[in-house]
Amino acid sequence: MRRSLPLKRPALLIAAVTGRAIAQSARRAGFVPLVADFFADLDTQGAAHACRKLEGDIARGIEWPSLSRALEALAAESPSPILGLVYGSGFEDRPKLLTGIAKSWPLLGNDEATVAYLKDHESFFGELDRLGVAHPATASKRPAMGGASTWLVKRKGGAGGSHIGVSGTARARGRLYYQERVEGRAISVLFVANGREARLLGFSEQWTAPSKQSPWRYGGAVRPARLAAAEEEAMTSAVERATFAFKINGLASADFMVDGQSALLLEINPRPGATLDIFDSPASPLIGLHVDAVMEAKLPRAAPSLEGAMGSAIVFARKPVAVPLAMSWPVWVGDRPRPGEIIDKNRPICTVWARAGTKARAKSLVEARTKTVLACIESKCRGDYREQNGQKGGRERGLARGAAERQHQGRAGRQIDHRGR
Repeated sequence: MRRSLPLKRPALLIAAVTGRAIAQSARRAGFVPLVADFFADLDTQGAAHACRKLEGDIARGIEWPSLSRALEALAAESPSPILGLVYGSGFEDRPKLLTGIAKSWPLLGNDEATVAYLKDHESFFGELDRLGVAHPATASKRPAMGGASTWLVKRKGGAGGSHIGVSGTARARGRLYYQERVEGRAISVLFVANGREARLLGFSEQWTAPSKQSPWRYGGAVRPARLAAAEEEAMTSAVERATFAFKINGLASADFMVDGQSALLLEINPRPGATLDIFDSPASPLIGLHVDAVMEAKLPRAAPSLEGAMGSAIVFARKPVAVPLAMSWPVWVGDRPRPGEIIDKNRPICTVWARAGTKARAKSLVEARTKTVLACIESKCRGDYREQNGQKGGRERGLARGAAERQHQGRAGRQIDHRGR
């Protein structure tokens, strides 16, 4: 009896500032990941069939010449037909790139017009007013100085919190808008949509990892968030109305500030984002849900069932470090940098996560693991420095300087998106 040949798994192109989480979810969903991002780190290489590091300075963001070359090279290496392209962070302030992508491959996500509309504060918050969705007061011009301390300044198209400052103290750079500062818990709603309806996948609570220059820098997230029924209902209603009005497709997240009395919508990120790690699972890989929603308008009947609690956090360098050549990474670390890579102060080293029975325990474990990674890297760096000075002296220091120059356009300039990252 003749045996039928197995069907080839379809390939997915993935483009993002960092594509590791999307690639891992795509592989769990049965796709062949082909990744273009700024890092091509160890975990991305492990998850992807092929990956290409984007050229240029990450501080300038994704640029079309580098992106198009990387995607063409990946497409040439694909072992199976390409289903389309899934994008992550990095397109919020340059949605025109999405139209360029769509000329060559099916765009599996929201188009340029949708992203531009969601990321323009006047159109976005104007539509929320029409829908009756609560949000902080927002303005295009700097408020009067007498009340400046109660207002934040944000860069249009920014992500990850590094683009937020206090009005009157932050340096005005780029296209800006102003938003009233409100207190409360930062809650993110992960959902998947088909342009008409949305299915909520879960709530997470986020926290910041402030630095002197970036007091609202994204630090991490934990699920599930503990919420009152009225808070959940308000956020669910806001997401459903926004999905229909903006015609959102695929995975997305909505960020709220919740204070027990109200849930104020801050922004919507219309692509897979920072909480992918803590909600994805082998039983229900989220990129599979994303592709179903975009290509077939198919939504899951209910949110995936997830046991216990899970948290993730970004580990930022407290000072410039070189990743030890013999670094042994724990299994709860992702986005592992390459050996010898130079990472500047306040830039991300990696991601850590933790599972536990409760939200509080998961967050506590994540925080402890963040400290463990920092202590390990810093102690190994000191040991490497002593060894180099004692045994190899100037030659090794020269090699280190050369490595720094080669790696400077990598994690040394890395920008974090609330993502996702």
